[in-house]
Amino acid sequence: MAVALKEDYQRALDEQKNEVRELVMAGLEQIKEGKTKDFNTVCDRLEKKYRDEAISN
Repeated sequence: MAVALKEDYQRALDEQKNEVRELVMAGLEQIKEGKTKDFNTVCDRLEKKYRDEAISN
């Protein structure tokens, strides 16, 4: 039972990580399109982190 709960928790955590990553990438895309203020330095760092970072388990 505990193993199943741990697997469910890990699956939910992984899904949340993916959702956050997608939201960050969508925000970066809006910035690139000029739809928001210019945060190039911060966003470039975030883009590199979220695009290149492997999903940790």
